[in-house]
Amino acid sequence: MSPPPTVRLARADESAAVANVLYDAFVDEDGLNYWLLQGAAKDTARRRFFDAAVRDAIHPRRELWIAEDSGTPLGAAIWLRPGDKAFDHTPLQQLVMAPFLLSIAGLGGLERGRALGAKLATHHPSEPHAHLSFLGVSSAAQGRGVGSAMLKAMLAPVDARGLTAYLEASTERNVALYKRHGFEVTAEFELPGLHFWCMTREPR
Repeated sequence: MSPPPTVRLARADESAAVANVLYDAFVDEDGLNYWLLQGAAKDTARRRFFDAAVRDAIHPRRELWIAEDSGTPLGAAIWLRPGDKAFDHTPLQQLVMAPFLLSIAGLGGLERGRALGAKLATHHPSEPHAHLSFLGVSSAAQGRGVGSAMLKAMLAPVDARGLTAYLEASTERNVALYKRHGFEVTAEFELPGLHFWCMTREPR
């Protein structure tokens, strides 16, 4: 059995490595497929989305994590700190981002993305919480316990601060993984062709 990966906060110069892992890990994830362009444009749209996500598209204060083995990135995650909301942009920032979002989603996808975002916003815990926006493991490293190792390491500082952790999942497999690490399903909702589980974990 291979040793567990090293899990740590990513350095400032590792945002591209985080984006690469997430791009690979989310190749066929329902939540992204729901609103990003599909077909021949699918890979490019997903690549551009994660390149922007690790910079400031999700939030300027996003927290990037990386899991590695001998310097090879295996997993990555994006967390939001208490009080920070994903895609919570000013009207001016929304105007600036609109051409980019249109280019990766199209008009229909943009409307679906807004509908999904509105649904997600209604299920966040009312108390201050850390939000796990994305957690992904590279396709070559899946099934090796990388996701579990990351959750164990990343939840330790959340627990130390006495914070609730929150996330959304779009597959039953991921729901099972998060349950093993103390998350509970607190809400579910559906959109056409899409099912989401909202999960909360109290500090330990």
